[in-house]
Amino acid sequence: MALNGRKAEASPFDRVDACIRDLQDRHDYWCKITRSAATREAAMAGIVGELEGYHLPLERLDIRCLTIFALAGVSIKKGTPTEARLAYRAAGLLLLTLRDGSPGLLLDAAFPALSKAIQAPHDDDVLPMLVAAAIDCLSVASFAGARHEEEARRSMDAIWRVIVPPARSRSKTSPVLLAAAVTAWTFLLTTIVSATSAQRNAGRASWSAAIASLVELLGADDRRVRMAAGEALAVCVELNLTLNARGRGDMNTLKAKVSDLAVEPASKRADNSLLREQKELFSQIAAFLDHGEFPATSWEWNGMMKVSTWARLVQLNFLRKFLGDGFLQHVQRNPLLNEAFSFGRVEGKPLSIQKEKRSMPIDDFLRDWKPDRNWSWENDNILCLRRKLGLRKCLPEKLLQLGWR
Repeated sequence: MALNGRKAEASPFDRVDACIRDLQDRHDYWCKITRSAATREAAMAGIVGELEGYHLPLERLDIRCLTIFALAGVSIKKGTPTEARLAYRAAGLLLLTLRDGSPGLLLDAAFPALSKAIQAPHDDDVLPMLVAAAIDCLSVASFAGARHEEEARRSMDAIWRVIVPPARSRSKTSPVLLAAAVTAWTFLLTTIVSATSAQRNAGRASWSAAIASLVELLGADDRRVRMAAGEALAVCVELNLTLNARGRGDMNTLKAKVSDLAVEPASKRADNSLLREQKELFSQIAAFLDHGEFPATSWEWNGMMKVSTWARLVQLNFLRKFLGDGFLQHVQRNPLLNEAFSFGRVEGKPLSIQKEKRSMPIDDFLRDWKPDRNWSWENDNILCLRRKLGLRKCLPEKLLQLGWR
């Protein structure tokens, strides 16, 4: 349609539909049209851009959401590393956008593949970044989709196996991957409901072992790993998870290491690009450990946003990094983040995994799939995808698993 002699701009849904078409090979009576890697990467980047900018009001699961989710799974399994990294991001953004119990259904479908992906060998230069994208996706998907703490802890356990691999594992975790895993694990830690004293006592051994591993990471060669471990330990102290360690000198050891890192001199043998940031971070952590002084961070953009706890600072930094240029749009329009990070408030509500989230029955997301919808679009996309993946019946549980099993 023309407007004042100009072609009307395509809607976000039209742009996403064009990306969906470019992610699917086409078959006809004469030939098979195979999309090039560059075409597929550009298409997945387009979907990421629309979700990142919160341009699509996808408040509940429908056939278009399911198609995006399924194609992300296909891209992860069969695409180039660039396409797969974008697909992990698209899946995480999709779950962060959905409501009405939908993220829980998608988390159920994606968790087996994500937990397996983050344990993949990562010896070359490409895979660490790909696995880091999978870790971020799992963390965000678990925050958005976990219906109770046990599901969030399941994801934390999977990520922790990247930080501290099983004894039988021979691969060495790269610094990039290690820093990403510690940061994602800490983010999920801040979102689970605070444990009671009884629960802390019951898990004393596991928390003590986790804290000891984090303290050991303060001596890592890579500054990113040290800083991620320092923030994780600050959160553990803030949440009173280190109470059982105070009587054994562990806290004194922690304080000594933190103080050393706060005044560490430059070295010719190390990358000093993050030295200033490291010293500032550990100076804040030292003040917190010695005097109970909390971090005070503010960010101004058409208003002031303030955070003054380590847990809130970790949440803000993680989501700003994950959402990138779309952070402001999500803060303004996404109900999941709006109450936590609205500008003009001294402190918003902390992000947390609710004790109970409404669980959507598996058939409910098909209730809007009626003949009055665009049958041609559905036949060319989700039904076409179903046939190509070898599913004979259009069962809800099978549709949820498209591309991920």
